[in-house]
Amino acid sequence: DSSGSTTITTAVLREALKNVDLNIKVVGGKGKMALKIPEELEKLSKKFNIDVNYLKNISKLVAKVDNVALQDGYQLYHQAIIIGEDGTWTIIQQGMNVCKRLARRYHWFKNTTFINNPHSGITGIKEDFVINLVSSHSENARKTILDIVNQGSLKLIRDFNYLKRIVKGIDSKSKTITQYIGISDRNIEILNKINEKFKELLKKLNLSDEFLKHIRYFNDFKELLLTPGLGPNTMLALTLIAQLIYSTDFDWEDPVTFDPRRFTFAVGGKDGSPYPVNKEVYDSILTILNSLIDYIRKTKDTSLLKYLRYLAKLSKELELPVDLVHPTP
Repeated sequence: DSSGSTTITTAVLREALKNVDLNIKVVGGKGKMALKIPEELEKLSKKFNIDVNYLKNISKLVAKVDNVALQDGYQLYHQAIIIGEDGTWTIIQQGMNVCKRLARRYHWFKNTTFINNPHSGITGIKEDFVINLVSSHSENARKTILDIVNQGSLKLIRDFNYLKRIVKGIDSKSKTITQYIGISDRNIEILNKINEKFKELLKKLNLSDEFLKHIRYFNDFKELLLTPGLGPNTMLALTLIAQLIYSTDFDWEDPVTFDPRRFTFAVGGKDGSPYPVNKEVYDSILTILNSLIDYIRKTKDTSLLKYLRYLAKLSKELELPVDLVHPTP
């Protein structure tokens, strides 16, 4: 239930695995450590059979996805890659919403699609609306964005200028922005939230000069994401051009899969929310679970394993009052 859980755990793993021969290493980490990933991969290639250029590309791509293609209000500041000697990898990223003082963690495994529902999990507090271009429901939007860019910079600039006229109400025939994009059949509370979201987004509209200089024909969305100068604001402009000019919908649904506040009802939170951590209870729980696992391994008692799975399923179905918990930044 705190951002430090991610940064400290990955840092401890990194140090613990540094000088032991377990055929697995951790590169990257928080802030400047993440920037050193290319250099660390080069060093690791002398010990492990890994494709350095491939992993460098993956590192950039997943960062671009979580910062640019998925715009949820969280700015990345942490990336750690756990790598096996055979090239197997998993990536753990974390972003911070400075205004809300909350963190969000993104999980990636090697068998990802990178673009179509690519995460193995996202831990955080669900937002009402996000720009989710890596959803399967945004496939047509991705294709439209590629078509828009592949028409060249001059046509893109014309579309961008037309977009600005639309959002200012000049060409929308006095409609609200939600009516213009065809979602006015939702309830009034949802519409008001979307309108507020648009007001925030429209302040950020931009076409990066660097991106315009690097425009060429792109074969796929991954290639587009890795283009220099393509940041969140430029992607926002491309997305709204696809939506408002070419009538191509994208997914507003937040893909977060787990709310970390649920754990605090079991053992408490370090900030005392909803109650202080009781270390004796914490240790007792770990002792009991470890004993159960050891017993299952020794006896092969599958009935007990089924019971544990039932408990896990039951915990997911509990309607815990998460509003009582104040997540730790």
